[in-house]
Amino acid sequence: MGHKRDHIAALGGITACLALALLLYHSLAGGTLLAHDVYDSYSLQAENWLAGRNYIADGERYTWLELAVYQGRYYHSFPPVPCLLMLPWVLLCGGADAVPSNLIAALLALFCAGGCYACCARARLSPAAASCLTVFAAFGSNTFWLSTSGGVWFIAQMLGLCLALWGVFFALRPTTFSCALASLYLALAVGCRPFYALLLAYWLLQRLRRPRPFSRLAAALLPALAVAACLMGYNAVRFGNPFEFGHNYLPEFTQAVNGQFSFHYLLSNLANLFRPILLDADLQLHFEIFNGFFLFAANPIFLLALLRGMRVCLRREPQHALPVPMPGWVAGAACVLVTLLYCLHRTMGGWQFGTRYLIDLFPWVVVWFCSRPQWTPGPGAWTLCGMAVLFNLYGAVYML
Repeated sequence: MGHKRDHIAALGGITACLALALLLYHSLAGGTLLAHDVYDSYSLQAENWLAGRNYIADGERYTWLELAVYQGRYYHSFPPVPCLLMLPWVLLCGGADAVPSNLIAALLALFCAGGCYACCARARLSPAAASCLTVFAAFGSNTFWLSTSGGVWFIAQMLGLCLALWGVFFALRPTTFSCALASLYLALAVGCRPFYALLLAYWLLQRLRRPRPFSRLAAALLPALAVAACLMGYNAVRFGNPFEFGHNYLPEFTQAVNGQFSFHYLLSNLANLFRPILLDADLQLHFEIFNGFFLFAANPIFLLALLRGMRVCLRREPQHALPVPMPGWVAGAACVLVTLLYCLHRTMGGWQFGTRYLIDLFPWVVVWFCSRPQWTPGPGAWTLCGMAVLFNLYGAVYML
């Protein structure tokens, strides 16, 4: 009971600090926490759904949004699950323009922090270890900057991460009901960020590779299949292709010589992930704000995982039995694979602080840490954590 109270107190403290940080940020931005973000095209699509349209009426007016143009109509060009989140907000607020999208992004940040901590607590990490990982994921990473804006790209990543983390939480308990929820949440995460399909596929393989009761197998498969059928049907109705969300019909990509994804982009995007942060003679920082910079700088949870992995190998620490086993080589290979897939994209995130695409790797890292709950953060880990928080708070204000 005492351990449970410690977890509740630690999570309460983290979420209170995160809420205050976001409030202070929006105060610096001019009191924007309750504002509608003009790049919130999810609310716009939800409004059109309520009017019986799967396209955006008068889409030519929204010149600042990434809308796909197909057969003379304008379509929302992102995976549609975040539109479901916006539906009740549009109904409650009376229209898309009244939806407080910045507040929704902030709330998603709190739920992401809760999901990360809940995974750690369920895997029996200590309150100190769970707190350290959660602060890394919520404060000391690109997640914090993404949580400051209700723009379409930010909402997609925050909701995807939130669903993936809570999917992992349910996957860590091998009951039939938990399997169904894990399947549903992980599949919905794919409907925010398609590369979460790799995480879903890995979990399904782990569930199916050993004989299990039929009810548990059905619970693992049916929710994911239902979500996949809905997403593919929605794509087919709009574009005649079950795998097309609309991005390939953006003018930006229809006019590009090599399209949206190509091996032509791989080497340059990989190089961008290692662009240095420089300090001039006046001690002023210099870094790129387009297509990423040094991947360990804004997301040092990867450096923590790398150092921890080296220690595990040297000490030959045993792996804790989890319903979702995560050997180090699997986590590492998955992170490298997803990173390479993102490097095939033409923009690699565009205008940003850090490398925002890479927060999609956090669930892999969290599960790997959960598989070795004996870890206790020492002074080095806490120092790195503090530096990560300071740098990302700086980055969020810098991007104003």
